[in-house]
Parts: sequence; structure tokens; C-alpha cells
Amino acid sequence: MEIRSLENTSTEELLSVFNTSFSDYIVPFHLSLEQLELKITADKIDTKLSVGAFESEKLAGFILFAEKEKNGKRIVYNAGTGVIQEYRGQGLVRKMYDYRFPLFKERKTDVQILEVIEGNNPAIRAYENLGFKIIRKLLCFNGIVDSKEKDSEIVIKDLETFQWEVLWSFWDVEPSWQSSIPVLEGVLKDCRILGAYKEGQFAGYAIYNPAVRKVYQIAVDKNYRNRGIGTQLFRVIGQMANGQAISANNVDDTSENTSAFLGKTIGLKNWVSQFEMKKELE
Repeated sequence: MEIRSLENTSTEELLSVFNTSFSDYIVPFHLSLEQLELKITADKIDTKLSVGAFESEKLAGFILFAEKEKNGKRIVYNAGTGVIQEYRGQGLVRKMYDYRFPLFKERKTDVQILEVIEGNNPAIRAYENLGFKIIRKLLCFNGIVDSKEKDSEIVIKDLETFQWEVLWSFWDVEPSWQSSIPVLEGVLKDCRILGAYKEGQFAGYAIYNPAVRKVYQIAVDKNYRNRGIGTQLFRVIGQMANGQAISANNVDDTSENTSAFLGKTIGLKNWVSQFEMKKELE
């Protein structure tokens, strides 16, 4: 078994192994080539940084890595790990991480993070053995938005320009990797950025990608909460989705108001939950 970078591996080969390795996963799923290409772009996956385990030149397992800098810290994100069933039990995940640790050290990586589905105990134990610790629980929602009557006092319009500092001031919790600012900046061109105004005041916003029907961020000014701002933002998003299901992933479970709002008010379902795990590198 040879461990090496994925930089010379075709997306088609990666797709085949990705779908095979996740076909019997705790939450089975299947990606098209276009969806995998979108994931690589959206998650900022670096194929040179990513690694694969090869048996006689055939890909048997992989870890997709992405990297960003925030507040002076270099952060590496595991955007997906998969091993074909017949090669499991050989410690390939550890071998792939061991292969990459020297490079992480050379690049002065400060933090590694990943997400693992709640209930996937073998994977959780494997990551704990590598030094990762669970830091929070993230809830994933999807479903069709409940139709709401328009509130004429709340105006929703596209934001052509904005300042992250203003949007950031609405947050209660830090978003996960896929919804973080450095990652979103790469996909904003594909998104609708909606602003909500009440009595002429900017009161809330949502970042929504119509192509994948995904809400990356939604937040309301603390002074305007419980006044229908979020509901009206989702009303517009529901119209954009044209009756199809949307997703809002990785909601921090400590934000109980957000969870209740998405479930009871908007009508989405918490279909799966994940743990975010973190490892500090010395």
C-alpha cells in the first residue's frame, strides 16, 4: 500500500472511490461528478494537500484536506475521509494522517478540524486516537420551507455590497468550516445575499446558494429578533427554491433558539447531527 498526494488522481477516479466508500456509511450518500467538483471548489479542497492510499495504483482510500488562515492561525480541515470496505481495518486513516503530519508541521499548521456523524463510533474513536477532541455538536436541517404571509413592514432585497464586520456583529456562534468567511468568499458569486430591513434599518441577512439550495448563513440583529425578520428571509428563500427542499447545515446545538426556529417556525427537519472535532498542533 502506497500513501501519496491526490494531485495526479483524476476527479473521476476519486468520485468512484468516494461513492463506493460511502455506499454503506451510517448515512449513505452518492455524488455526481458535478457535485464532487462543486464540493472541491466550495470546501477549498487542495488535491496536493489531500492524500490517498493506493494498492497496485488503484485508489483504496482518501482524505480530502483544505486549508485556510484565520486570526493568524493556519487551519487544516478534513473535508472527507473514505476507505473502500475491503481495505478497512488496516489502519489506513492513521497511515494517511501520519504521512501528512510532517508537512503540516513544516507549514506551521496550528489547528486541524473535522466533522464526524454522531453515532459513527468507530470513526470517533479513530480520530480520538489521533488526538482529536469533540468540541461541539452541529445539527443539519433540511426540508421544504413552510409558506408564510408577507410582512409588508419587512423589506427583503439583494445586498450588492456589504461589510463582513456588520454581518459578523449579528452572530451568536462561530460558523463551521463550510460557512466560514474565508471559505464563503470563494462561492459568493454563486449565492444570493439577502438583506432584511425593518423601518429602513438593516436588521438581518441570509446567504443562500440557489444551485445547491443551501443556506450558508442567516443571522438577525440582536435588537430585531422575534420580530419576523428570519421568517421573512426564509419566505423569500422558499420562493427561490420553488417548492423544493433546502438545507441549512451545521447549526451549533448551543443555539437553541436557532434550532427551534428552523424546526418549528420554518418547518425543517434535523435529519442528522455531527460532532466537530479539533486537534491543536504544537
